[in-house]
Amino acid sequence: MTFVATTYPELIRTMSNIPADDVPNCRLFLMPPSGMAADTIAERLTVAADAGDVACLVLPADKALTDKVMPIAQQRDIAVLIADDSRFAAYEKADGVHTTTSIEDAVAARKTLGHSASVGFVASGSRHAAMDAGETAIDYIAFDLSSPAGVDLLTWWTPLFEVPCVGLNPGDEAACLQAIAAGAEFVMPPADMWNSAEEAAKLAGSLTAAGDRSTA
Repeated sequence: MTFVATTYPELIRTMSNIPADDVPNCRLFLMPPSGMAADTIAERLTVAADAGDVACLVLPADKALTDKVMPIAQQRDIAVLIADDSRFAAYEKADGVHTTTSIEDAVAARKTLGHSASVGFVASGSRHAAMDAGETAIDYIAFDLSSPAGVDLLTWWTPLFEVPCVGLNPGDEAACLQAIAAGAEFVMPPADMWNSAEEAAKLAGSLTAAGDRSTA
């Protein structure tokens, strides 16, 4: 599957209409740790993209960081989302917003950025709240794998709902593999990925191979 950053929202929305027998591969969803130097992020991103199938990079609203890293990502057809700041995303011409606050903020981001942008939402709490979020105009829903509740929500969500989901904050590679097996369309590698270029290559490669459903 060829990934073009400018068509990222269309790619995500299309996933919901693909037959169960032709489920798309699980792709990598990167979020560098807070405070990491831009040069280090750029290096790990480049190595991970060379070794695996990176779909998306989430960055904070930091102009120096986005000016350094976003061109590298978009040259490699990796969509860049800004965390919780739709105005900054519009100013920087990012591909969309990753919303961690409330579904109301995600809805507001859609109004600000329009339907050509990608808007995602990190869900927590009850299944009912997740369903309510899924009924809005979000492009993906994300669940926090660092808690049993988040794992339960992702495992429950994937076979029942059309909105694609992301597994966030896995404690280790095994947690990523569990999310992939459950049917997640995107998974965040464990934090170890950012420790070194070697770890970035190793985890990006192994998780991409695990997420390849073309031979399943």
